[in-house]
This record gives sequence, structure tokens and C-alpha cells, in this order.
Amino acid sequence: MTPLLGLFRSASFRSASRRALAAGSCVLGTLLAGCGGAGEDALFVRLDPAESGVAFENALAEDASFNILNYLYYYNGGGVAAGDVDGDGRPDLYFTQNEGPNALYLNRTEPGGPVRFEDVTEAAGVGGTSDWDFGVTMADVDGDGRLDLYVSALGAYQGQRGRNELFLNEGPGPDGVPRFREAAAEVGLDFEGFGTQATFFDYDRDGDLDAYLLNHAVHTDRTYERPEETRLRDERSGDRLYRNDSEAGQLPRFTEVTEEAGITSGISGYGLSVVASDLDGDGWPDLYVGNDFHENDFVYLNNGDGTFREVSQTALAHSSRFSMGADAADVDNDGDADLVVLDMMPRDEAIRQTSAGDDSYDIDAFKRQIGYGPQVARNSLQINRGPGPDGTPRFSDVATLSGIEATDWSWAALLADLDLDGHRDLFVTNGIWRRPNDLDYINYISDAQIQQNLEQGMTEENLALLEQMPQVAVPNEAFRGVGGFRFEEAPEWGLGDEGFSNGAATADLDGDGDLDLVVNNVNAPASIYLNRAAERGATALQISLEGEAPNTFGTGAHVTVWTDSLRQTAEAQPTRGFLSSVDPRLVVGLGGAAQAERVQVTWPDGAVQTLTDVPAGPLTLRQADAGPPSEAPTTTEEPALFTDVSAALAPDWRHEENTFIDFNRERLMPHMLSRLGPALAVGDVDGDGLDDLFVGGARVQANVLFRQTASGFAPASVPLWDEDAERETEAVAAVFFDANGDGALDLYVGTAGNEFRGDADPIRDRLYLGDGAGGFEAAPAGSLPDLFVHVGDVAAADWDGDGDTDLFVGGRVVPREYGNPARSALLENDGRGRFRDATADLGPDLAEVGMVARAAFADLDGDGRPDLALAGEWMAPTVFRNTGAGFERAETGMDDATGWWTALDVADFDGDGDLDLALGNLGLNSRVRASAEHPARLWLSDFDGNDALDGILTSYRDGADYPLSTVGVLRQQFPEFKQRFTSFAAFGARTVPDLFGDRADDAVQRTATTFASAVALNDGAGRFTLRPLPDWAQVEPVYAIACDDVDGDGVLDLVLGGGLLGVRPDRGRYDAGHGLVLRGDGSGAFEPVELNRGLVLDGEVRALRFLDAADGSRLLVSAPSDGPLQILRLGPEAERVAAR
Repeated sequence: MTPLLGLFRSASFRSASRRALAAGSCVLGTLLAGCGGAGEDALFVRLDPAESGVAFENALAEDASFNILNYLYYYNGGGVAAGDVDGDGRPDLYFTQNEGPNALYLNRTEPGGPVRFEDVTEAAGVGGTSDWDFGVTMADVDGDGRLDLYVSALGAYQGQRGRNELFLNEGPGPDGVPRFREAAAEVGLDFEGFGTQATFFDYDRDGDLDAYLLNHAVHTDRTYERPEETRLRDERSGDRLYRNDSEAGQLPRFTEVTEEAGITSGISGYGLSVVASDLDGDGWPDLYVGNDFHENDFVYLNNGDGTFREVSQTALAHSSRFSMGADAADVDNDGDADLVVLDMMPRDEAIRQTSAGDDSYDIDAFKRQIGYGPQVARNSLQINRGPGPDGTPRFSDVATLSGIEATDWSWAALLADLDLDGHRDLFVTNGIWRRPNDLDYINYISDAQIQQNLEQGMTEENLALLEQMPQVAVPNEAFRGVGGFRFEEAPEWGLGDEGFSNGAATADLDGDGDLDLVVNNVNAPASIYLNRAAERGATALQISLEGEAPNTFGTGAHVTVWTDSLRQTAEAQPTRGFLSSVDPRLVVGLGGAAQAERVQVTWPDGAVQTLTDVPAGPLTLRQADAGPPSEAPTTTEEPALFTDVSAALAPDWRHEENTFIDFNRERLMPHMLSRLGPALAVGDVDGDGLDDLFVGGARVQANVLFRQTASGFAPASVPLWDEDAERETEAVAAVFFDANGDGALDLYVGTAGNEFRGDADPIRDRLYLGDGAGGFEAAPAGSLPDLFVHVGDVAAADWDGDGDTDLFVGGRVVPREYGNPARSALLENDGRGRFRDATADLGPDLAEVGMVARAAFADLDGDGRPDLALAGEWMAPTVFRNTGAGFERAETGMDDATGWWTALDVADFDGDGDLDLALGNLGLNSRVRASAEHPARLWLSDFDGNDALDGILTSYRDGADYPLSTVGVLRQQFPEFKQRFTSFAAFGARTVPDLFGDRADDAVQRTATTFASAVALNDGAGRFTLRPLPDWAQVEPVYAIACDDVDGDGVLDLVLGGGLLGVRPDRGRYDAGHGLVLRGDGSGAFEPVELNRGLVLDGEVRALRFLDAADGSRLLVSAPSDGPLQILRLGPEAERVAAR
């Protein structure tokens, strides 16, 4: 075992022990008290168990033989299933109890009367025989038209006996109570091991229901190996896929096909959720599997031939780290299935700072190096962007932009239209009986003597360790969908009861047409919440599906509903959330409309039925009434805007970042600044009339020149760039221009490198003189002043009007002093290619203008002289007006719009004859929030008196400006905190003034008031109005913008690229974009174009350039950091794609 692998194992174990270790004494009063903080007008009303008749309680009784110290999922709770098991039209309820008998309640509610249930567990014979049960699923397994019950159990572990059980519904007995017969062994589904949940779905579309058994794991040495080791089959932990080989009139028989179908069945599959859904829109059901800990979540796409392909690392830019409950539904009403996956990020600042969660940057990088996918320890909302060029759907995680990323220790996720307004809402259950990831508790139980005692086995005395573990009741959460992929918190709905809630299901319990909620709680009675949306006039379709036997409930069917303003899609897949299954009937809100304009159902076999003018209320759809697929409305086709021609035209070259971790030198910086390349410049260097490319290399990588030919781009030899001194530079900005007036293009290269300080040659900019034939040599000594700055950008123009081209060099940052801007400079050309620093004479305010990221010259005030536009971090978009005698700061109206501006392009976007700005910013999909009222702040000072600048980033949340850094990082940076705060709880939630007192008063504060990417529309006199771009432009940082008429309508459009991976794991990953086309309307407004129109940009895009190809077509070149060049052809030759 290498030291690094040992570090990974130990770090993983410490993180994993958040569940495997336990403690603390905290006695709670009454659980689930009150009405969730809402009043009498709440949308939901919680029923009293005495009135409803549902007295079920999942009671845990920890003892020395079985507890969280020897079973890490002891506190995960139980599930609930809803469905009509007795055929009376009313949904019944089944609850699983971990340590006691499960319970079945028949719905005895009379029309117009109070909701009442009857416990019929004993008569029905469904209490179960296993010692420990988890999830439950209702499905018609044997195809007889009656819902059966399948219960997943723990078996053969720590003395717990049990197997998964299948209770086949045999119809009502003499008393009207349905009788069930346990038949798991008969049908081949009596799995013994770490059972979590099952989903029944027809993966081979042969008409019967197959079974996917989701299983979990426990920690062993084997679970921390490389993926190729941990994914070897394990008999008790790995997931299983079973094909239903039923024959008409006979009991089904399930055949395991796990390996041959391509399903992973390894020991590190900590499976906590599974949902079946058609993720790629091809009509075949796919699978999403949520795994806890370091194992990837799995995305299994159905190949249609009985096999699946696992595509998570293509489909997902990242997944949640501790994935728990999951659901799939069309959140943004575009017809594609989106995903929500829950994790355990606390919202409360004090709990966040006392909770273990993310790995360090090094450990996170190592896990990816050995084959695990990227993860973030927070909830994910993965919006389906449609297929990429390879047909695999691409998902973008927008949870932070949507406001749902942090809901604490969350379990069930249910996407359902609770208020019936036509938009999916989100319900989240929360709470763990004790918090085993509490850092103070982990420190306590890590004591050598305690560990030695535990290694001898659990005793009654050791049970006292459990009472040291904190116990915090947290509220469940409801979020109202407001359109697109945006949500708003809905505490007024009355669902925010505090407690420890796990499985949950939706069903219309009282028959009024809306969805009620049922929740299984730990050590408290189950909760039933009645919905009053229908009572308040909301309208909906309540859709019952009658499928052909044996799939009698139409599992896998898709229903699309159109109203005058919305298109909604619902999929009949009852297993969803956490350990639970919802009522099979579909409820689709109509937003108050009296009818749906059109309803279309597509059955699993492809048969289609369409109805028009369907009134709100109950609707039964029968497969027997459907026609062949040919009767379905035909889909329209739209031309793709781009075709990726990289394989044919792009050179065989990739940018290769050198390994340098900025955080090892600057722990507190919000993101790394050593990944800003490559530079990309376009120009005809050899005079043949074709555009050529310069691409800057990273440190130790040579710069390259690619000359365009009729067949693409070919590398040209520039021997100078292969010299060691030149390879030490990192080119992040470049511009072609004629420096010495000889008619040939020369090249200025701006260098950067956060690893260099002072007068280091690698950060000395270069000027290369061209010979007109594609060759370059270094300019004579003294041609440039030695600036030695970390460059953000370079811009060229004849700004002094003397006939030659001058330069502006924008400084980004002083290395190792994040927040301290590097010097910027105006370089005046003498006409012969020698430049002087004219900043002090012509633009003194430019010297320390800020952390410049992008610069451009353009006549913004219409006086015929090139003005200078700047974008940068902790800056407002800034314009320096060219007066003819120098540059002075212009009054633009944007002075208060400070942000992390990282991209800039100039064009007339509103067609009024003047030039506007397109500006890239951090975006809104970040844990760092900014507004005029509550700006993000960077506190700059030598707080600890060690003659080094400290920069503490704070953002407003939970009622105050708190540092983004964790206690652990702050302790490393400021050792004094180890003495001042002897525990994590003592540190808790503290602001910078709390931490540093009077020292905070002396700090320089930089602020950001907006992180939205935007266009700035010019009024013609140089004053601008900022207009935020659409939400899809806000899902990741924008580092590159290019404009052109992409769709041929005569109006300028925008192409955006970006992303940022050089951030600490606790900040997440800025990787939700895949490139974006924004179609302009000519008035300065833009609309996003769907991903399947041909533009998918990979990696961290740092530069985009349009250029002309040898064949006369228009090309877009994308240059990502640490990746290959991409070339896409624009225009009508692109293939046609189906409109979604």
C-alpha cells in the first residue's frame, strides 16, 4: 500500500465514520410537534394519528448486539408504499419497520368524510419475518391485476436474520381484507444480504415486470480499493438485475442476469436509491442508482437488447457524494426526465462547521485519478440537456442556482406538483436520530483507549458512547416550483415539522384530486399530511392506467399533457424517493384550467393514444384503446447549428496543465488562478488568405502555431518555442498585430503563473516578430518593458492615432496574494516595434484598476477613438474613455455592479448603431452568493501578523456573512484558533469580526454585488444598462464569449463557454455548462438554444474564436484548459435533429 493510498483509505474511513461511529446525550421532547411553522392557512394539514387510525411508529431500540457502532445504516429508517391493494379505488398504506413487524393499513375513508385507516397487518399476513427491514415496493409482480408487496431486508449480518420477501396479493378474504402469500423463494427473489430497495420495471419491453434489487455495503478494507477491485461481484452487497421469464397462467420466475446485462454488482455499491426512467428518450427504461460514499452514482442506459451501458462519467459532470434519496421527473417541462439526488449538506452554519463532509483537494483529486468520478457533498438537481454528439444525455447540476442544494441530512426526494400549478414541486424528508459525522464526537471516539475497548466488542458499558452523539431534530423541506428549474422555499405549506423522517410517498388519500403525503419517522408516529390545493380551486387530471396483462398498471408508460401555456410529462414508475413507492395513479396539475387541450399516452410497447379537450378530474387510459406508434404525431426536425468537425480538422494536440495546487500556498483563495490558459489568437500569419491559429502551452509545454490548409490545421515549426526558457512560460493571452510596420503579423504573448513571484522570467511577456511566411523569432532585447506580472488579458489598437498598433496589458493578481491586483499598463508603440510603458502619462488610474481578466478596445462613445473596456474579479465592468490625450475613467452607470467578471465581447446587440458589451461572470450556480443588499466580501489583511496577506471570503447565508472556508482550513491558516476554540462546536458560526475583533476593522474589503452574466446595452453616449442573461447562462462561470449570426437570421447571437474545476471540494465544482448558444432577437434579449442543436463544448473553455475555413464555411474554435482543441462548423450542412 502506497502512502498516498493509505492516506485515501484513512481519510475515507474518517469521513465514512460519520455513520459508523456514534455518541452523545441529547434528550428531545415531543417529536414532530406543531404544524411545521405554518398557520391555519397552510396548504397541508397534518392528521392526528388518533383520528386517522395510523399509529405506526418505526421504533429503534439500540442494544449492545446491534447499533450504529456495528452497523452504519442503523439510523436510515424505513419506507412507505401507497397503492390500492383491496381494489376499492382508495390508496392504502404499507410501512416498514426496521426492528419490528411491518404494517398494512386499508383506507376506509368515505366520500366527504374524515380520512380513516384500519390496521389489517395480521389478517393480511404481511408483518414480515425478517429481523431488520428497509424498503418496500408495491407492484403487480404476478400480473393478476392486484398490487403485491416486495420488502427488502438485511440478512446474515451481526446476528440479523432475514431475506427479501415478496407478498403476493391473492384477493380479499371473507372479511374484505386482502390476503397475501409470501412467495419470494418460489419466484427467485429471496435475496439474502444487504437489501435496500427494489424497483419493478419492464427493461426488455416484453410485457412483464423485471426486478432491480438495490443493495448496500458496509465498510471493509476491500471497499477502499480502486474501482476495478471494488466492482468485482459480491454475493451480499452488489446490486442485482432479474429478468422476468413468466409464462401465461403461471407464477413468474425471475432469472438473474446482472453480469450479462452490464450491471455492476460490487462491494462498494452503497446503494440508497434507484429510480427507473427513460433518460435518453429512446423509449427504453433506464436506471439511475444513487450510491453513498466514494462509489460513483450509476447511470445505466438501456441498449434495447437486454443490456445496459454505464455512462455516469459522460452523462454527469459530477454527482452527489453521499447520495441518498432520488427521483426522476420533468422539472423544466421540456419533455426530458431530470433528476434530483439528496445528500447531507447542512443549512445551519453552526452544524456545517461541526460536520465532516468533503475530502481535501488532494484526496478528491486522488480518487478521480484512480477512476472514481467527481463528487460534491450536497444535493444535486441534474437537468437533462438532451443528447450529446454520442447520443448520451448530458445533465447539468443546477441545485445551487435553484436553491435546493442544502437541506441537511436528507432522505426522500419527491418531485410532484403539490399545488397543482403545472410545475413540479419538491418535498424532502430530513433528520438522523443521532449525528455520527459530528467532528467533536469523531475526535472523542477516536481516543486510543476508546478504540481499544471497542475492538474488544460492544458491551452494555460501551452503549454509553451513543449518548455522547449529538441529536438534532431538523425540519422537512418543501420547495415550490416556479418555472424552468427554479424553486422557492415554501415554509407556509405546513410541511416543516422537525423530527427524524425517512421514507415518504404521495397518494390522493381523500379522493379530492390532489396529492397528499405520507412520511415514515424514526421513534415517532408516521405523519399523514392532507393537501388542500383542490379545496382551494386548483384543478388536475387524476390518471389511472389500465395496462395489458401482465403489466396491468402500465408501469413505464409516459403521459404528456398540454394546456394553453404548459406541456407536462409524467412517467408511471412508482418506486421513487427513498425506500418507498408512490401510488401508481398520476396526478397532473392544470394550473386552474378547466381542461387539458391534449393528452397523449405512450405505452411501454410503443402504442400511442391521444385525446383532446380533456376535462379536469379522473381519467382512465386503457392500453387496449391505443394505436400503433405510427399514429403518434410526428416530431418536427430543426437543423443543427453546429457540427463537430474536430476529428477532420483539429490538430492532434491538447493543452496539458502542469500540476500545481494553488491552495497549498494560499489556503483561503476561492479558486485557483493557475489554470487560466490556453491563449488563443487568430490571424493570417503566412499571407495565404487563410486564418491560422496560435495556441499557448501550459508551463513546460511549448506554444504551438497551426497553419490552415484545405484539409484542416497543421502544426508549423517555430524552433524558438521549443527552447527550455520559452517552455517555462504559461501563455494565457495573445494577440496578432503588426508591431513593426513591415506588413507581417507579429505576436504578443501575455504570461501568467501563480507559482512565480518577483522578477521571474516565466512571467515576462514575449513579443515575437513574424516573417510573413509563418516563421517567428524573438523581438530584440528592450522591445518591451519588463512588467513581470500575472497577466489577465492583452488588447491591441492604435489608441494614440499615430498609425501603429499599441497595447494594453491587464494584470490579474500578485502571485500568492489573492485579492491584490497586479499592475496593468498601457504600452505605446514607437512604430518600429519598440514599446514604452506610458501608463503614468496617459492613464495613471489604469495602473491599479483591479484584477483584470478581459480587455477590449472599441469606440463605445461614438467619437471615433478606441476606448478601453475591462472586466475582472472584484471589479465592476469598467470603461476608460479615450480622450485623444490619454484615458480617463468613464461614467458608465455600472460602477455598483461589482462581480467576478471573466469574459468580454463587444458588438451591437440591440441594433441601435452603437456598441454593447457581453459579459461573463461567476454565474448564479454557486454557494458564493452576492447581491447589492448582501454582497460577497473579501477581507484582506495580515490578520495573523506573519507579513503575509490573508484573504477571507465571506458570503451571506443563515442570517450573516460567514466565511466560506471550513473550520479545518481556518485552523490551518490561523493556528491561534486551535487554542481559542478547543472544539468545533466552540467555533460554531462566526463572522470575521467575531474571529478577529478590532483586527477586522483594519481589513480592506472587496465586494461583489452580482454574479450574473449579462449584456450591457449602450445608450450611445457610453452609459450602459446591465441586463442579466437567461438562467442557462448562469449555471457556471463564463470565461469565453464569441458572437456571430449563428442561425442565419441576420441578428447577432452569442456562444458561451466556461467552467472552473480548480476549487476546493467543499465549494463544489463549476461544471454545469456544456457550452451554450444564445439566440439574439435584435433588441438585446437572448434565448437559450437546446443542446442537441449541435454545440457541446467540453472541458474548462478558456477561449472561443470564430474564423473562416478554407472552404468558405465558418468555424468555431474552442480552447479548453487541460484538453484538446474543438472545432465546430457553423451552418446549414449540419445534420437535422428532432425538436424536443
